Amino acid sequence: MAKIKILMHFGFVVMLSACGGGGDSSSSSSSSTPASTISLATPAGTMCANDFGNTDAFGNITFSVSQPINASSWGCLVVDKANNQPVYSGSQSVRFEVRPGDCNASSTFNDCVNDRSRWEIFQNRGKSTQGEIITYEYAIYVPSQPLIQPPPTSGPGSKPLTVLTQINWQCSSSNPCSSLGSGGYGALAFLKIDYTGALYLQTHLDFTWVPNQTVLVDSNSYNKWIKMRYVIKSTAASDGYIQIYANDKLLINETRATLPNSNASDTLKLGIYNSSLSSASQAWQTQVVYFDGFGIGITNF
Repeated sequence: MAKIKILMHFGFVVMLSACGGGGDSSSSSSSSTPASTISLATPAGTMCANDFGNTDAFGNITFSVSQPINASSWGCLVVDKANNQPVYSGSQSVRFEVRPGDCNASSTFNDCVNDRSRWEIFQNRGKSTQGEIITYEYAIYVPSQPLIQPPPTSGPGSKPLTVLTQINWQCSSSNPCSSLGSGGYGALAFLKIDYTGALYLQTHLDFTWVPNQTVLVDSNSYNKWIKMRYVIKSTAASDGYIQIYANDKLLINETRATLPNSNASDTLKLGIYNSSLSSASQAWQTQVVYFDGFGIGITNF
C-alpha cells in the first residue's frame, strides 16, 4: 500500500480518481461574506511573506514569494473574516492585489522591462517529485471589479494573459533540460481569467508553452468561491496524468508524462500574473483575487 507522506489539513481527504470526464462547470460554493460588503480597497492584513507559517491561511503548503524584488506591501495579504473579507474556511484567507504599474523581479527575471506584472507565491519543494501522486486543493474567490483584465486589441498578435494558478514543472541543476519550456521551466496547466470574468483551464503540449486544450470552468466567476483540485501522477513515464476538478467535477483528464526527466519536480504557483500588458486595448486597472482552503496530499506509487 502507498505510504502517506504528507497529511491534509482540516480534515481534507484526498480523493484520487483515474476515471475520465470533462465538460464545463459553472456551479460554485457561496461566500460566507455577502458580495455587497466586499470592498476593493486594500484592507488591513499581514504581509504573506511574514506569515507563511499560518496554517489557517496557507494550510499545510510551504510557500515562498515568486518575485521578491520590488514586491509591494499590498500585493499579498493574510486578511480576516472579522474585517468583512471573504473566507472559505477558518477565519482568514489570502488576498492578492496588483495595481497598475506594479512590477516585480527576481534574480533572473524582471517584469518591469518584460511587459508583465504579477504578485505570486510558489510551493517550495526543492527536490524531485518522481514517483509521487500529488493532490493540491484550494478555493478561489474573484470579487466583482470594474475590469479584471482589459480587452485585447483587435487583429493578430499577442493578447493579454492573466493567470491565477500554474501547475509548474522544473528541471534540476543536476539534470537540466534547457531546451524545454523557458530554460527548463514550464507549466502543465494554467487557471486563467479573461476580461469578461470567465475562468478557464489551459493545458500545454508536452513540455512547451503551446496550448493543448482550453476548458471553461465558469463563465461568470465573480463573487463566489470555486473549489479547485489538481491531481498529478508525477513521472517522466508515459503513464503519468494530470486531472483537474472544479467544484468536484472532473474537467481535465490527460494521460501523459508530467516530468521531463526523473530529477525534475512538479509544483504549485498562484496569485495574479499578467503578460503582454501592451497588447490591451484599455488601461490596466487594479486586480483583486482571494484564495483559501489550501491543502496538499502526497502518496507514493
